[in-house]
Amino acid sequence: MAHDRVQDGEGGQGDDSAVGLKPNAIGFVDALVIGLNATSPAYSLAAVIGPIVALVGIYAPGVMFASFVPMLLIASAFYYLNKVDQDCGTTFSWVTRAMGPWAGWLGGWAITMTGVLVVGSLADVAVSFTLLAVGLDGWVENDFVRQLLTVLLIIVMTALCVIGTELSAKVQNVLILLQIAFLLVFVVVALYRVYAGTTGFDSIEPSFSWLDPFGAGGAALTGGLLLGVFIYWGWESAVNLTEETEDSASAPGRAGLWSTVVLLVTYLSVAVAVV
Repeated sequence: MAHDRVQDGEGGQGDDSAVGLKPNAIGFVDALVIGLNATSPAYSLAAVIGPIVALVGIYAPGVMFASFVPMLLIASAFYYLNKVDQDCGTTFSWVTRAMGPWAGWLGGWAITMTGVLVVGSLADVAVSFTLLAVGLDGWVENDFVRQLLTVLLIIVMTALCVIGTELSAKVQNVLILLQIAFLLVFVVVALYRVYAGTTGFDSIEPSFSWLDPFGAGGAALTGGLLLGVFIYWGWESAVNLTEETEDSASAPGRAGLWSTVVLLVTYLSVAVAVV
């Protein structure tokens, strides 16, 4: 097979550098940003914080913290597995080597399908809230217009990825800064108004007891954990870029770990502000 590849490549060796993944395209910070942005912190909180508070009340921060624990353990496993095998296939590659092709195929297929299923809903929410923000409420209610804009958004985002990881990283740097900035402003304003007594609603001051995930009871905790785990999903994108990242044996894994920590701080802050 090696001979076949050599024969196929004769006369076209000059194009090899333009095909495939580009080594050392991004650094640790870029990988960290991509790991953060892949979780869509603002979207995740908008979708999940309400149901979590409805389930566990003031113990929402505790549930956020409890949900972080399994993700931290998984991120640690990804870190060490990546040190051994730097492969953009991650789960597919590692499980195949450890448990065989069938288990690896199932793991890789599960990741692929969840990505395909979720990308449409993420784009739809982004389009809907953007239209609402600029006062185009009628367009949101028009299914054809909304779906057309959603498809266009997916095409644009896909094009950015195809063009190259560097451009994708630059765009995501801007997006994550905007998300974190708006969430930080929300947290600061909310807490200020609570302590100033100007919320206009019944409010209570934050307490360390809110960090107890068991305070709401077993059934509520179970439901809250299922929702809480969802909001951390996406950090593994940092490791998926391992073949394009500088110091590929270490940086992508560290980026994945730090992504979960930054997300924890962000989610705890917003949860305290909301409660």
